[in-house]
Amino acid sequence: MVSSLFSYLKNITVKIVRRCRAKPLKSVRHDFKLLQRAKGRFWPKFSQLWHVRRLFSPAEKKVIKISFFVLLLSLSWVGWRFTDAHIVQMPANGGRYVEAVVGSPKSVNPVFASTNDVDMDIARLVFSGLMRYDAKHRLVPDLAVKYDLNADKKIYTFELRRDVFWHDGNPFTAKDVQFTIETIQNPAVNSPLFVSFQGVEISVVDDYTIRFVLPEPFGQFLSILIVGILPEHVWFDVPPEQMRFSNLNLQPIGTGPFMFKKLAKDDTGYIYSYELERFDKYFRQSPFLDEFVFQFFPEYEGSAGAIEAFRGQKVDGLNFVPHALRDKVERKHVVLHTPQLPQYTALFFNQDNQPILKEKSVRLALAKAIDKEKILQQVLKNEGSVINGPILPGFAGYDANIGAIARSIEEANKLLDEKWPRVTSENYREKRKTELWKFWEDGQKTTSSTANGTATSTPDEAAKQRAETDINSQLDSELSTPQTFYRQDKQGKILELNLVTVKNEEYRKAAEIIAGLWQEIGVKVNLKFYEVREFSREVLKPRNYDILLYGEIVGDDPDPFPFWHSSQIDYPGLNLSRYLNRNADALIEKARTAVNEDERTGLYKKFQELLATELPAVFLYMPTYTYATTDRVNGLGVERISRPADRFADVTGWYVKTNGQWQW
Repeated sequence: MVSSLFSYLKNITVKIVRRCRAKPLKSVRHDFKLLQRAKGRFWPKFSQLWHVRRLFSPAEKKVIKISFFVLLLSLSWVGWRFTDAHIVQMPANGGRYVEAVVGSPKSVNPVFASTNDVDMDIARLVFSGLMRYDAKHRLVPDLAVKYDLNADKKIYTFELRRDVFWHDGNPFTAKDVQFTIETIQNPAVNSPLFVSFQGVEISVVDDYTIRFVLPEPFGQFLSILIVGILPEHVWFDVPPEQMRFSNLNLQPIGTGPFMFKKLAKDDTGYIYSYELERFDKYFRQSPFLDEFVFQFFPEYEGSAGAIEAFRGQKVDGLNFVPHALRDKVERKHVVLHTPQLPQYTALFFNQDNQPILKEKSVRLALAKAIDKEKILQQVLKNEGSVINGPILPGFAGYDANIGAIARSIEEANKLLDEKWPRVTSENYREKRKTELWKFWEDGQKTTSSTANGTATSTPDEAAKQRAETDINSQLDSELSTPQTFYRQDKQGKILELNLVTVKNEEYRKAAEIIAGLWQEIGVKVNLKFYEVREFSREVLKPRNYDILLYGEIVGDDPDPFPFWHSSQIDYPGLNLSRYLNRNADALIEKARTAVNEDERTGLYKKFQELLATELPAVFLYMPTYTYATTDRVNGLGVERISRPADRFADVTGWYVKTNGQWQW
């Protein structure tokens, strides 16, 4: 384009010269020399050049204007490309990130938060621990500068940072660490982390040096030191038994990258918004985001659900995307993040709550009726893997064959036929109808005093007809149509079990499939679903279930202590099967202290073989963890996590605003 323009100008010049043919070229040169002497310069002024336009026709003038415009456009394009190649958009401070969460906070306190993922998420942003996981999931110092471990691997000495301040401006010291660990160790506090620090002695060497003395070597000790540290000056006058009820649990003061700003509740006391703001004195890189906001929802679906808020761009992220609802979340400008998360979903048998489950033949029959592949495909669309035990792939001791039970409806029925004879659905319906009639009639009978003694009144025909309709309606809803037979023992007791789980789409689908599979072997299954905010109080704390469908996050180490040791059978422990076996306890305890990896592997295998023999649970699948953000949110790069809160390992690098910087 530029060369064409110069060619055209050359032609114009030739044309000017040709128009001057009236004079010989020698004469023209003479005239130029005279003008140069008179004006004292060789190059003409701009005002002189302006008169050149008189030499061109209107058409030629138009062509020159167009050419000049094209030249400017070309230069602009070249300038833009050059600028674009040398200016890089960099993260800038500012902006607000809003994340939708199903559930609500209970206690944003690291001493209690481990039993509630919502509390863990917020606590991870507000508090700091001695150690932390970085963006590549490596365990590195956080509040600590470094640590030393003595020869017998029992004494850890930590040197602490001297540039750390609490959100209220007070300096952080070793006394805060001592206070936090001793608070966890206090039985009156009832912290779920109590067992992790049991027997550990802690002492302050100086203001910035702390020492831990372990009763025996514990290879995973550093990983439990990611627990957030509490400020002693804030909590010291709160009685231990009152800590769980303090307002400080919802208005925390920490040393993390974000600090508490405000929360909002509705008329029922439900917290629907929780706002954090950037802590400018954060000891590491201060976050780019000005505000980090959690919006809480009672459910995922529905017009007032978390997914609708995300699709309507009222929030920037969704903390968890259920597999069954993934299609409703995926759309343009949405980014799905799927970091690896070591967790498993299982069926936990509570033998203390349901005596029927004490019979191993019943537990084995239930296990043989399960089709894990079907559950994985229909519930998770195969986004996960089938498992047979609590030690997951990639961890020491994992063996895919330990605990594997071949599915066989025929063998399951054979196991149950020995003690639980079959009853046709028609016969059971009649039996149940008789029971309901008797219950109704007993409730309708009334007695009154007369001169001759007492008289009993009976209901009229209209009342009986209404009762008939009500009983039939109850039977229709109570008895599953696809179930062709039931089972009852010699005493007439029906083989009936309550299957309890959280009210979400994934667990609902899984529970319905499992109930259908167990109906094939004559087991009557009552499904019970609880809202997330009620689950801990109504189910986990009282262990209120026969069978629990639930997921457990293993963490960065396969240590089964929190989930299977007998000391954890009561809340807030996570031994959901209330499994009590002294041999299992011994294997777990020995594995915790084993320094040699091969020894730990062997102990974990023996532990899994013991579980496979006793069947306190049926392990189903290991799902992937998915959360979503809009594409306006940048800087997210975590690929592996131990718990959902670990997705914030690089949160200080998240940004929604940018500015350009010149680079050669």
